[in-house]
Amino acid sequence: MRARSLAVAVALLAAGGLLPAASAQESQADLCDVSIGRGATGPGGATGTMTVRNVGRACRIVNFTVPDQRVATSRLEVVRAPAQGRVVIIGPNVAAYSPNTGYTGPDEFQYEGSGPGRDGRTIPFRVRIEVRVVERNAPLR
Repeated sequence: MRARSLAVAVALLAAGGLLPAASAQESQADLCDVSIGRGATGPGGATGTMTVRNVGRACRIVNFTVPDQRVATSRLEVVRAPAQGRVVIIGPNVAAYSPNTGYTGPDEFQYEGSGPGRDGRTIPFRVRIEVRVVERNAPLR
């Protein structure tokens, strides 16, 4: 059902003052790569992957309940924190992950939220992110 489906849109944005700004040579897209599948409203939620270079900056995931209309989620909360970094919820629709200083390797976190669907009803969702933290110059893909 299209009205009940949720696609989590991903935008890679600057850290907005919470962490150091990127230099002209180092954009947010150069620091991380995120891919989230569909199915966030299903019983198990969606699983996404994130590869992030450990350079002291956060990788942001911007969530929309109706991506083609850019309808933002109205609530997000971390339900499982990462073991090797931190996730900060910024406003009602942005989750920002930062790995621990010097760490490289796997990590994982999970968040859930809700927001208005196409029909105006509130849609709950869950997203699990499998993270791969790499060194500054390592490839993202």
